[in-house]
Amino acid sequence: MRLPLFLLTLVIWSSGLCAQDQFTAAFWNIENLFDTTNAAHIRDDDFTPTGKYLWDEAKLVKKFQDLSRVIHDLDKNNDLAILGLAEIENKTVLKRLNEDFIRRGLEMIHKESPDERGIDCGLLYDPEQLSLINSRFITIFLAGNEKTRDIVEVEFTHRNYPDGKSIHVFVNHWPSRWGGQKETDPLRRTAARTLRSRLDEILLKNPKADILIMGDFNDYPDDPSLYEVLRAHEAGPDAYPGDLINTTWLLDKNPDAGTCMYRGKWTVLDQIIISAGMRDSRGFDWTFESTQPFMPEYLIEQNGEYAGWPYRMFRRGKYQGGYSDHLPIICTITVTD
Repeated sequence: MRLPLFLLTLVIWSSGLCAQDQFTAAFWNIENLFDTTNAAHIRDDDFTPTGKYLWDEAKLVKKFQDLSRVIHDLDKNNDLAILGLAEIENKTVLKRLNEDFIRRGLEMIHKESPDERGIDCGLLYDPEQLSLINSRFITIFLAGNEKTRDIVEVEFTHRNYPDGKSIHVFVNHWPSRWGGQKETDPLRRTAARTLRSRLDEILLKNPKADILIMGDFNDYPDDPSLYEVLRAHEAGPDAYPGDLINTTWLLDKNPDAGTCMYRGKWTVLDQIIISAGMRDSRGFDWTFESTQPFMPEYLIEQNGEYAGWPYRMFRRGKYQGGYSDHLPIICTITVTD
């Protein structure tokens, strides 16, 4: 007996062939998560009990508590699966934050990078939602023997669909604009070329690969490093094969929103960029218009000269006990079997 088409559709749906899950992915530059020890060969002297910031155990514990509060709120629906972090001094502080304060059963990916300040990128993920395939760390070789943060690369599958597609995740913190935007532009172009080279390797093997790129790029979406070198553009019909989609493009054009402040104006240095494969309704997909800053009231200064700015830890060299000079940026990922 042949089934009517509408009944056949119901049978296929109920068999699980079209099952879906969703999770949250986020990135946050957490502003100087340093331990209190003066380490050799890195510039961390200011973050010691006798240093410029009088950085002691009490301040560090408060920092841990503040960060864990935000991360718990990011995970209020118990669906935070990927959290990229920047400005971590070492594995010790990341492990302490994760195990003693967040206490959500997250696994961590981290490696010491050659940055002269000693700050690294890292990634926390939920093993109840994602299975780790592999991880690697990409060194950016800058002119003049300058040092910067490694790019963290991690590949996952979803626990509910172990035979499905994988997702490649990249966590970035590109060289800063300290010394001038124009003068430091070549450094970020180098970072972009380094990342683009690795992306081309992946896309050559699989043009529909699911790739999620997040980070503090220290450039805006229409700056050359991102727009020309990395080839991360606004979504549209004119994309070339291998072009990326910068999901923060419209956010950057909104004067009332952003992830950090510069001269009293919201800016978007923290971005989420995806491959075309993240929009093909197969495997891992970025959920349309889901990218946004995470902006609870407590992360914003409420009074004084800097009312409306991110409530940061230090202001003009003075400790004020805030969270960070950057807001987290988040998005929703849908997974289809």
